[in-house]
Amino acid sequence: MIRETLVATTVTLVIMMTAESGCSQTSNPWTVVTIRERLTGELPFEEKSHYLWPSPDANNVPGPDSLVARVRTDENHHPYVEIEDLRNGKAVRLIEEYTFLPHWSPNGKFIGCEVWKSPGQNSELTVLDVATRTILLNPEVRASAGSMKWAPDSRAIAADGVIYGCPRTTLYKVSIPSGTVTILDTLDVLAAYEFSWSPDGQWIVFSRPTKLDNLSEDPVAADIWIADSKDGSTWSLLETSDWVESNPLWITNHTIQIDWVQWDENEPGVVQRVVIELSNSGHTQKLNGQ
Repeated sequence: MIRETLVATTVTLVIMMTAESGCSQTSNPWTVVTIRERLTGELPFEEKSHYLWPSPDANNVPGPDSLVARVRTDENHHPYVEIEDLRNGKAVRLIEEYTFLPHWSPNGKFIGCEVWKSPGQNSELTVLDVATRTILLNPEVRASAGSMKWAPDSRAIAADGVIYGCPRTTLYKVSIPSGTVTILDTLDVLAAYEFSWSPDGQWIVFSRPTKLDNLSEDPVAADIWIADSKDGSTWSLLETSDWVESNPLWITNHTIQIDWVQWDENEPGVVQRVVIELSNSGHTQKLNGQ
């Protein structure tokens, strides 16, 4: 009963602050209908569908048809990715570059990974063609690749990373196979994004840190935003000054699971997992949150 009261109170607070931020229905197509607790059996799309081929070991990632992408090291301790077929035990190295952190595309045709090029470019986003064992594209982002996630239809990959030579973090999308880069958002601080693709691949929800702790540099305030994966337009969904809204995951195309916690005098409260129910007006006029 206490928890239900707390959820109801925080829902009212967040919706009011969102309205005051100026995101009206005429410019922002997304409206928060309600915020509630997660229902029994209600799972995020990524967990329910397993389309990302999840693995507890980032260096040992299962793919389709009994294939596994593994990170190995050579005699000089340089990392590379090989594909092993568990049916016959045969393994082949994909490319000669120093490669790590493989991410299978949902259709199993590509692998997104990070490639070391130089001390100043030590985690370049690179997409590999599994069939030909060649580099499909190495987009000119001028930023490292941190977290990355494939679109459900394998036609794009999103990633965040630090801009080279600048203490700023950016969230970007790369189209496949053109390699076109779309910048979705940029922070003036060094902080990681948390993001998720909608099941239809049209939207990317992300947690945007707005305030960091002076000592730990951990977020003590973060908002939820939504980006149009096609043109990169973004809209604020939840804006608060002393709440951290994190780990956003789409459940359906109109529901998103998040974790949120309120900070009071640099001390976090109890983390709650809630579900945001949304409606989309279909308006084409958008606000760009860059």
